[in-house]
Amino acid sequence: MRVLLYGCGDFSHVIDYLNDTMQVLKLPPFVPFDPNADNPHMPVDLVATELRALTDLKQQYGDRVEQNITALRANGVNVALGVDATQGNSFGPFDVIIFRNPHAGTYGNSQDPGMSSYLESSTDNHTLFSGVLENTRLNREPRGLVLITVVGWPYVGTHPKGKIGLTGLQLEVPDYAAAYGEPAGLEFVGHIRFGTKWVARNTGDTFQAEELGILYRDNSNWLDPNIVEHILRATSPAELPAWINTHPDIEKIKAKIATQH
Repeated sequence: MRVLLYGCGDFSHVIDYLNDTMQVLKLPPFVPFDPNADNPHMPVDLVATELRALTDLKQQYGDRVEQNITALRANGVNVALGVDATQGNSFGPFDVIIFRNPHAGTYGNSQDPGMSSYLESSTDNHTLFSGVLENTRLNREPRGLVLITVVGWPYVGTHPKGKIGLTGLQLEVPDYAAAYGEPAGLEFVGHIRFGTKWVARNTGDTFQAEELGILYRDNSNWLDPNIVEHILRATSPAELPAWINTHPDIEKIKAKIATQH
């Protein structure tokens, strides 16, 4: 199984993000990775990326960035810097593409009487979210999964300081989440609630917020049960693609195969 992780910041939470996401998606035969084990083995082919260059990251986070990257590479993780999640950079194909808490870095200002800063933030993050989804075409497997997690406004709800209750992308609404995926050839599967998490801002500070996952699936003929049955028969459990267990008739197809053995 191949996994692509965007927006890794100082690379200190890559393993936590991987373990959390894979367990939430219930993708067997995933075994949580423990880098402190006697003989650590990365259970997936993982590529961890970040937009900024190493010099920029070190200026914000210090030497720990380089230390984190070195440790990840020593444990079999591929690390790539200067990767824009919205354009170019084909590393694919991947079974799962993950972007935890993307943000364009523009925020609304409650002291702004014209509310233009709120509109700018909403527009910038709309462009970012749409661009990430579209760019997954270059890296996702047919019927592969795309998970983007978001926290707070402008991705969900209304801005708490907005005098007019300014709305943003409203991705907590299934129809709106689905509408973002359709132009990119993605089907909205559902929401995943990760609960309260520590979230890092672009500025480097952190805060706690409810993290909401928006799960999509490449819609390239994945519903065809004949395709699913063929893959189950021809592929070992360890090599099954990530999307397979999200098929609505997966248990029926497995039962059919079991009765024919």
